[in-house]
Amino acid sequence: IILEITSKEKTPHNYNFSLTLNKNSHVTYLLISDLNSEKGLINHKFNVHKDAHLELLGGLVSNKLDAKLEVNLLEENANAELRVVAVSANENIQKVDVNLVHRASHTTGLMHNVGISSGNGKIILNGVGRILKGMNASNAYQSLKGIITSDDAYIEVNPILLIDEYDVIAGHGATVGRLEELSIYYLMSRGLTRKEAELLMINGLLAPVVNEISDEDLKVKFQALVNERL
Repeated sequence: IILEITSKEKTPHNYNFSLTLNKNSHVTYLLISDLNSEKGLINHKFNVHKDAHLELLGGLVSNKLDAKLEVNLLEENANAELRVVAVSANENIQKVDVNLVHRASHTTGLMHNVGISSGNGKIILNGVGRILKGMNASNAYQSLKGIITSDDAYIEVNPILLIDEYDVIAGHGATVGRLEELSIYYLMSRGLTRKEAELLMINGLLAPVVNEISDEDLKVKFQALVNERL
């Protein structure tokens, strides 16, 4: 499934979506948001039932955006793996909340989210994993990464685990930092400009997400959107 939200208009845009994965269904879902709105809002809920598997890939390269993505694991053996990338440059401001809630036992929820900010761009990236009481034998893990490419860029990443059950496996991690200068200088010594070196390194970091896009045309478009924004 591919959902591509694009608009060049600066007027407010509000979008509300919901997707239900029934028993034994397996869905790969690609969400791309490229809005020029001064006030964009996206609310998207996913409900995952017994033995169903959701693979969510998100690329958010909007101007001013508040995105809320919520995944509910509703029955046993419901699984979800989320990979979301947000890119802000110039005066872009994006706030992204990714919530993954274990509402049944024996469920697995994984998220690997990346924020990239350049120029005066700003990103707030919240990743929340919650295991409700009684939802034993569940597995929750989240990894959040923030990459800054300029002195005026801003990134805030917040990995949050809310665990109300003892018999679970849960973990999280977060990193925020600039690209390694030694690696940039090495690439520049091989003939690349600084901009080219930064893009090469960023595309390498994004490869685990981009490589999951099976449609080659969309993969190329996704990479182009990221590179243009940076």
